[in-house]
Amino acid sequence: MRKKAILLLPLLVITLIGARRRAAIPPPGPTFNLEVVRILQQNCQSCHHPDDIAPFSLMTYADAVLYADAMKYMTQIGKMPPWKAAAGCGDFVGTRSLSQSDIDTIARWVDGGTPEGNAADLPAPRTFDGGWPAGKPDVILAMPKAFTPPADVDEYRCFSIPGDSTKEMQVTMVDFRPGDRGTVHHIVPYLDTTGASAKLDTNGNGYQCFGGPGLDTATALGAWTPGARPTPLPEGTAVRIPKGARVVMQVHYHPHFGRVAPDQTQIGLYLTTAPVQKQLHYDFIINDQFVIRAGDHDAKVDAYGAADTTIDVVSVYPHMHLLGTKTKVEAKLADGTTVCMIDVPQYDFNWQGQYVYKTPLHIAAGGVIHVESHFDNSTANGHNPNSPPRDVRWGEQTTDEMCLALIGYTRADGR
Repeated sequence: MRKKAILLLPLLVITLIGARRRAAIPPPGPTFNLEVVRILQQNCQSCHHPDDIAPFSLMTYADAVLYADAMKYMTQIGKMPPWKAAAGCGDFVGTRSLSQSDIDTIARWVDGGTPEGNAADLPAPRTFDGGWPAGKPDVILAMPKAFTPPADVDEYRCFSIPGDSTKEMQVTMVDFRPGDRGTVHHIVPYLDTTGASAKLDTNGNGYQCFGGPGLDTATALGAWTPGARPTPLPEGTAVRIPKGARVVMQVHYHPHFGRVAPDQTQIGLYLTTAPVQKQLHYDFIINDQFVIRAGDHDAKVDAYGAADTTIDVVSVYPHMHLLGTKTKVEAKLADGTTVCMIDVPQYDFNWQGQYVYKTPLHIAAGGVIHVESHFDNSTANGHNPNSPPRDVRWGEQTTDEMCLALIGYTRADGR
């Protein structure tokens, strides 16, 4: 019996050591199919799918593995997903930001060898109907035919497109599909209720329109610049396009090193048949009288717009060009208080867009909206299009500058 006890002791010790080792093994790390793909679907794939603005797709496991190290690095330094509005200044719909838990999950997945996981864990893939992130629009307005811009200068071209001749449309969201993303700098659709634009665009090739659509009665319907993504308006709010109205699509083409290609840009309209209590309007707050001196690394330009009636601000869209470094929009209310509307401390021309508030910002008559924009016109600015730097003023060319914000708002009477 003593020999058996002695023989059993080493076995017991080995068993206990093995148990401790098994207990020390950490739980399995995240897999693509169970954790990572869900993060990508929610935060990344609206841009990172074929034929959209992102330079590569993140739709599949093979895609993600190929760019795994870049995903880890860019999420850890906060570059991706791109969201330029600073926290604590405006509460916006569709904030693109990862929680620390999501960032850590991606890092652990990469460090763990990028395991794919069980096929049964893979959720249904996101679909992008014809390249529209929000699904196929109810109405698609397209240029009548492809247009090839000149290769040596910026071109502002307006295309007159018929709306619906049988009924009015109540638009709750607008999306844009540039035909040639390499040259389309921005798109601004305008509402033409008179039909006058058809006389300017007689052959479907459009007409030159620096500064605007050339119509006194035209009003903006939104805007697209690189990085803009579609965001729905608040419930009960819409943009009305009357029966028989036309939409003038202003497209700014900026050739890169002489490269141009045929473009046939499309605008997608998402409609509602539900009751609409408030009509959305857009106005630009602009300062077009400034000079940014060559070598000035922090030039400040201000623009102001007064509310002559009580409004509720639904969205804000700050805009500059390549010298822009930061911008901030504030509302100075009639009672003397100041409300921060949006703060973009690291402006990036390639990631702009319309920011829609979760709750509209109420501004009583007499309030003033202040746009403060900063520019770097020195050689230290790697985006400076001029070498050596030159004095820069307001202008329509990409190599010029702008200081503005596009404000979407409703009136107190809903009209």
